[in-house]
Amino acid sequence: MSGFSAEWLALREPVDAASRNAELTARLLDWQQTLDHLSVLDLGSGTGANYRFLAPRLSGDPHWRLVDHDPVLLMQNDAFKSCSVERHCLDLAGDWALLDFQGVQLVTASALIDLVAAEWLERLARRCWEAQATVLIVLSYDGVISWQPVLEGDESVREWVNRHQRTNKGFGPALGPLAAPALKTMLESVGYRVELRSSPWELAPEQVVMQTALLEGWIVAVREIAPDTTDWLGAWAMQRRDLIERGHSRLHVGHWDLLATVTSNQTTHLGPSHSDGRVDAGSGTNLQSLAGSRQAALSR
Repeated sequence: MSGFSAEWLALREPVDAASRNAELTARLLDWQQTLDHLSVLDLGSGTGANYRFLAPRLSGDPHWRLVDHDPVLLMQNDAFKSCSVERHCLDLAGDWALLDFQGVQLVTASALIDLVAAEWLERLARRCWEAQATVLIVLSYDGVISWQPVLEGDESVREWVNRHQRTNKGFGPALGPLAAPALKTMLESVGYRVELRSSPWELAPEQVVMQTALLEGWIVAVREIAPDTTDWLGAWAMQRRDLIERGHSRLHVGHWDLLATVTSNQTTHLGPSHSDGRVDAGSGTNLQSLAGSRQAALSR
């Protein structure tokens, strides 16, 4: 599984918190009011940003299972007095069979599923349904990058970044911007009611550090996947850096938030699951159709 530094996670945490879809957060809190107890499975928890956002807002004494492959990041999760917390160091790409969904009522993740392959998402949909758990997946990249002011080269960079998003991040070929719509389809096919809402980052001119970090990361990504872009990419990057440093840059980065709740015990369209968490093909998720729909949306 691809790793992220604690510094990057700390930089993006306040932006993530401000960007979450308020409507879906409110719906989750309303749902939680119907429960006497809440057990949460937080996948790819990192330093605990998702936990720090949700735990103070959830009532009662929720029990939290934080799961990440990096023990250093896991130990940076400070527990709230109102919560009991377990920390599990697991590789979500290779240790799927060790994930314990027993007694879990909420499965959640932040900025995770755009890194994974379709098969991994199918396993997730199956395991969540078997547990009859509500699902909250937030801040999944949707493929939209929009700078103001616009420069020649913006669209080329976005296209190369999105190609890089679809490369293997440790889970197989990543779905990248298609992940959230794909998961919506998978969850609906097994019986969930699913809501998908926009949760974009809107970075103002004063957010220089965040804009710069994204810019430099995207430059690296483009060079990795398209090394012959050096000439025009360097000139574009120089212009972008200048705009950011002078406080003349705004940046929109699109994301999706997803909330899925159990509606009925209808027959699943996913194949039978195996002891290692694998799911037989047959969900009917049409990734080519999703890609076409997303491209059409981007072209409008």
